[in-house]
Amino acid sequence: MINSVGINSYYQVSTANSQATHSNQVQNHQRLSESNKTEYTHSAPERQFDFSNMTLKEQSEAAEELYQQGVLSFGEVAFMTGRYNLIKHDGQLGGTTLAQAQSEKFNVITQLKDNLASVKQQGMATDDVVKNYESMIRKLEVYQYGLNTSA
Repeated sequence: MINSVGINSYYQVSTANSQATHSNQVQNHQRLSESNKTEYTHSAPERQFDFSNMTLKEQSEAAEELYQQGVLSFGEVAFMTGRYNLIKHDGQLGGTTLAQAQSEKFNVITQLKDNLASVKQQGMATDDVVKNYESMIRKLEVYQYGLNTSA
């Protein structure tokens, strides 16, 4: 004869242990996740500007600020602010209106890389032009991502 009380007790204890183990695993996973979030947040410094998603106006303002901080050279700030300043002065440039320059977002770093590739492909790039583009792209990547992605 089987003792039904003993079997029921075994299953109740076994189920309770299983639930406790699962609960501990969930809590440990949550603690680990929180720990990883904290590490990630502390390891990724705050960026004042997001060059992966900004308007021409924001690009111009960011370039001026980074020039003041000593990150960009005078030539680089002139290059990065020139298009917006011409649009602001004339109301439009090359089909881009002032409203578009102030509202349409784009990836500045990707755009610079595309422009460099285009200039190289057309055979119009002197060594200085290539070096200037590469230097500016490298500075913005280091600023944006915190590492040297061009290496």
